[in-house]
Amino acid sequence: MKNSFFLILLLFTSCGYHLGRSENTEKLCVCVPYVENEFAPHFTSEIIKQITYSPTLVYTYSDAPYSLRVKIIEDSVSQIGYRYDRNNQNVRQKDLRATEGRQKITAQVEIIETDTNISRFGPVNVTASEDFDYVDQDSLSDLSFIDPNGVRTTVLSFSLGQLESIESAKDAASKPLYEKLAKKIVDAISAYW
Repeated sequence: MKNSFFLILLLFTSCGYHLGRSENTEKLCVCVPYVENEFAPHFTSEIIKQITYSPTLVYTYSDAPYSLRVKIIEDSVSQIGYRYDRNNQNVRQKDLRATEGRQKITAQVEIIETDTNISRFGPVNVTASEDFDYVDQDSLSDLSFIDPNGVRTTVLSFSLGQLESIESAKDAASKPLYEKLAKKIVDAISAYW
């Protein structure tokens, strides 16, 4: 078994096959203007951070031969998880409550040559999504429970920050979502370049 592994490795390396990237040693030097249609600059900074992790891309604040232009073309939230409402006796009711959402962002990516304004990559659409849980702040049963003494008690003191409204949960999910999307963008450029 050990000898066959070395034989296969020898065959691959003797015919010029290499594992990994191509022999192109040129690094792509880019500047990154603010992302179009972004509400906060977190996504732009995440793209820059992912570029600094890449072995094929170099970030420059200005005077780069290429510009990475990113535009958010879709930002949507959809409901993906539900549960039945329950009464005080913990009996299931007919009403459904949304408890889980998915935020999806699609960005259009293009690399433009700075001097000529000619596109060298793209436009390409890249999509990422992130799921999040939340509670309905209008529901008394989501925000409180009846303790063994029969007293209504709020659950927020026991939640350790895990129970959030839909807006707070969406904000918390945006950081990993931006990170995932920025990584996909940089990976797509690195694979092309």
